[in-house]
Amino acid sequence: MPNAKKKRQAKNEDFKKKKLKVGKKKALPDNYTDTTFRSKSIALPNQSITEDKSRFATTSRNLTLNDVLSQLKHYNAGVRKDAISGLEELYRSHPTLITASLGQVVNGILKLLIDDDRDVRKALLGFLQETFPSIKKADIQPFLPLLIIYTCSAMSHIFEDIRNDAVKLMDLWVSLAPEVVVSRFWNRVVGIYMSLLSVSSTNDHAGSSIAGGSKITNAESAKAAAAKSHLHLHKSKLGPVESLSRFLQAGLAQRDQDKLWFLDAFLDHVQAKEGFRRKIEQFKSCSTQNLVRWDTKKTTTCQITHPKLVSYAPYLSNSALPTLNLFESAGPKNANNKETDEVLGMDSNEDGKMRVKLLIETFQPVLLSTWLDAAPTVFATSSTITLTPALQLLSAVLHLTLVLWRALVSSDELHSVDDAWIEKHCHHLLKHFVVYFPYGADVLGDGGPKANALLRQMNIETCELTSLYMLAKLARGGKESLDHLEWVDKVVDHVLGLLGYEEERTSSNFKEDDLSALLPAVWGFLNGLDRKNQYTMFKTFMDYYQRCHAHSGLKRTALEFLIGTYLVQSSPSYNGRFVLDDRYRTLMNNWIFGLPKTLWQLKTSHPETSAVIVNFLCEAAKRSDQDIFEKKSLEATELALVPFFYVNIASKGELFGPFIDLPKETQQRALEFVYYVDSGSAKVANAIEACKKRK
Repeated sequence: MPNAKKKRQAKNEDFKKKKLKVGKKKALPDNYTDTTFRSKSIALPNQSITEDKSRFATTSRNLTLNDVLSQLKHYNAGVRKDAISGLEELYRSHPTLITASLGQVVNGILKLLIDDDRDVRKALLGFLQETFPSIKKADIQPFLPLLIIYTCSAMSHIFEDIRNDAVKLMDLWVSLAPEVVVSRFWNRVVGIYMSLLSVSSTNDHAGSSIAGGSKITNAESAKAAAAKSHLHLHKSKLGPVESLSRFLQAGLAQRDQDKLWFLDAFLDHVQAKEGFRRKIEQFKSCSTQNLVRWDTKKTTTCQITHPKLVSYAPYLSNSALPTLNLFESAGPKNANNKETDEVLGMDSNEDGKMRVKLLIETFQPVLLSTWLDAAPTVFATSSTITLTPALQLLSAVLHLTLVLWRALVSSDELHSVDDAWIEKHCHHLLKHFVVYFPYGADVLGDGGPKANALLRQMNIETCELTSLYMLAKLARGGKESLDHLEWVDKVVDHVLGLLGYEEERTSSNFKEDDLSALLPAVWGFLNGLDRKNQYTMFKTFMDYYQRCHAHSGLKRTALEFLIGTYLVQSSPSYNGRFVLDDRYRTLMNNWIFGLPKTLWQLKTSHPETSAVIVNFLCEAAKRSDQDIFEKKSLEATELALVPFFYVNIASKGELFGPFIDLPKETQQRALEFVYYVDSGSAKVANAIEACKKRK
């Protein structure tokens, strides 16, 4: 027994607390090490407020660029936000400093793209939106792949607010360098957008189930809860849909920045398309850039502009290369290079892009579900339609659908789809779109100018989408299935109404941008309707042109469309169904006869429009009576051009027209028109002689 008691005491010895006596210190353990030290002063280098920083660019807080960059990594969110403000201040006062140190700045802000603090991300987005657009693209381009990779990481983040801010960053990169994002990150970015929209759709169902399972005390609280839930869901979807639309437009649209981008899609060959584009550009400017002044004593620079240069010398015809790829050819090619490209998300060639057909099949279910969810909340009312996130979301869905179908109809990929596929993916979608068409027509109240403009834009885009559907059906031989579609007639009637069919004046709400957006639909219907309706559509547009004021932008836009319609048909590669044949001879001859009057009305207030008219007259005169314009019409047009030069009225005396005040290039082209017509009119000759004496 005594031995057992001793063993228990030995076990508890380590856990036994020793009693301390008053006045005696606790005994130190045997392995104690003294760590105390004494010092008379403590030195903190680089922390003195008296440090001389006069040689460096500093902020108002006396911080240099290195100081600001070091604070970007601070643990406190407020310090990181102040550091971004310091970068903005340095850029405003010393912009070259940020440009020269762009590599350090980019490395400092990369991790802030996925920062947990919302204010830090908001400040960073503001800094990038303010500074990067003003920096040369050549300086930013080496760092864009890294920025895009981090942005893609942020777009797939677990937190919704970080994903939403990353979408805004992707919009910035697409606007700055669309060729980099499209050519090197197409598949990766498209996949991320698809997952973003899928997550939003999942949240829609989750939000609906939560709202349905919660206890609502009365009808008013139920309406408030439902409205709040739908508002959040529409806002969360709006950003990704609009951003995806801009991204796809940058990758699929070829010439959307030009008002007549849709015309060259009806030309067979690349050379014909390139020649048509150059012809349109020459019409808009009467410069003598194609003339080379030879000087044997100096080096003469000549740029060849022939369309076949694209096929003969594809590399020399490009004025600027997006990337030089200096380091890719420095070593041997091996499998590691391919792995690196896959890690960076780079597509090695254009074949890596998703086909437009696959894009339509991928995004249509999401677009359709979004439309069916938001449309009743907007259009199921007869009072007022205001500018809400739901209305903006519907507009974004419609525009995204239009971008996809524009790309399909204008490409050779249309021949790879059959009539059943078009019915499933376009007709099925259009049936739901036109349920409320024309949008806002049955509303009694006024929702404001912004809401009205958005509704007008949605109506125009629906008209163009309908015309694309008709062109796709006709391309696949499905004309007989279009005759029984009443909603197609409703859309065509709406286009005629916008152009003032059987009306004497135009609507004041219809702006120049609206007409530019309507032109693709007009051209689509001209090629998709039967001969009778083709003539009605063209005559209505011609009447609309005649009613427009000479100084308005509507007049110039309509004029450019009519000229483009004439020029595109002069190409042997034209494959459209709409042809200016003998049925339109009277309309076209009356139109060209009125152009001198427009020139006189413009005077010198719009020299660009005057140049377009004179260029067209010269082009028509070169072809003489071998075209739709008759010889007598050209001679009458030349005679009507006399007031443009000079006229002598008995009651007012000598009056000189705008010819003498226009640019020399425009004057030269006007004289060329007289030379090509060669009518021998004495009135025209006397008017030109009077202008020569005046000079």
